[in-house]
Amino acid sequence: MYTIRTQSFIKFKNPEKTISVIRAEIDCDTETDLPAVDAISGTELYQGSTAWVIGTGDFFALNSSGTWIKQ
Repeated sequence: MYTIRTQSFIKFKNPEKTISVIRAEIDCDTETDLPAVDAISGTELYQGSTAWVIGTGDFFALNSSGTWIKQ
C-alpha cells in the first residue's frame, strides 16, 4: 500500500486538462508498492517525486524515464 504525503501541481499533460502532472512525496509499505507513473487516476507523477519505503527505510526518487531509483 502507498499513500501520498504531499503533492505539488506542475502542469496539465493534455490540452483538455484531464491529467494533472504532480511531484509527490509518497510513503510505501514495501518496494513493490512503489506506484507507476500513471497509477493514480487522472494524475501522472513527475521527475523528482520521492518515496520512503517504511519496511526498509530506503528512499527512492523518480527519474525522467519514470523509473524509481534507490537513493
